[in-house]
Amino acid sequence: MDIFTEEQQRQLLIVKGLNRMTREQLAKEIGVSLPTMTKLINHSTPLIVQSNVYHSVSNWLNSHTVVATQDK
Repeated sequence: MDIFTEEQQRQLLIVKGLNRMTREQLAKEIGVSLPTMTKLINHSTPLIVQSNVYHSVSNWLNSHTVVATQDK
């Protein structure tokens, strides 16, 4: 088990938005189920997830780095 953090959730949502992806597209690309993706996006963090899910999301985020964002 690993901990999915608020920062990872924010990065996931930013990349999802910038690429105009649906939850379904994102889940398919990362390789997780739609219910799991829904939890990653909607549930409050930190969130305990299975190691394989954590590594899939982490690897995907590492290959989709956002250079600059502006938090308001």
